[in-house]
Amino acid sequence: MSLALIFESAGFGEWLVLLAVALIVIGPKRLPEAARKFGQNYAKFRRAAENFKRQLLDADTQIGQSVREVQRELQAVEDAVQREINEVSEMNIKSAEENSESTGESKADGT
Repeated sequence: MSLALIFESAGFGEWLVLLAVALIVIGPKRLPEAARKFGQNYAKFRRAAENFKRQLLDADTQIGQSVREVQRELQAVEDAVQREINEVSEMNIKSAEENSESTGESKADGT
């Protein structure tokens, strides 16, 4: 559970109870110092959480770019393979046509 959620969900009465408990446990002399330290630590926590979030988003962006690059490379390979298949098919068709023409000429010659 995040601290921001706790702060947003606590009402005025709950804050008064927390302040009263803190006043009893910590004491009135040390309460301002404890509150200051809490605030500093909370700020550090927020900065660390924001930094972590930014790193995750950067990693996600880099992964997305890598995936798109691999997809482009795979598409280029697929296109090259398809061109090769088409060329081989055309060569086979021409070869079959030439063979049928030459066998047709041989039959016409009577050989």
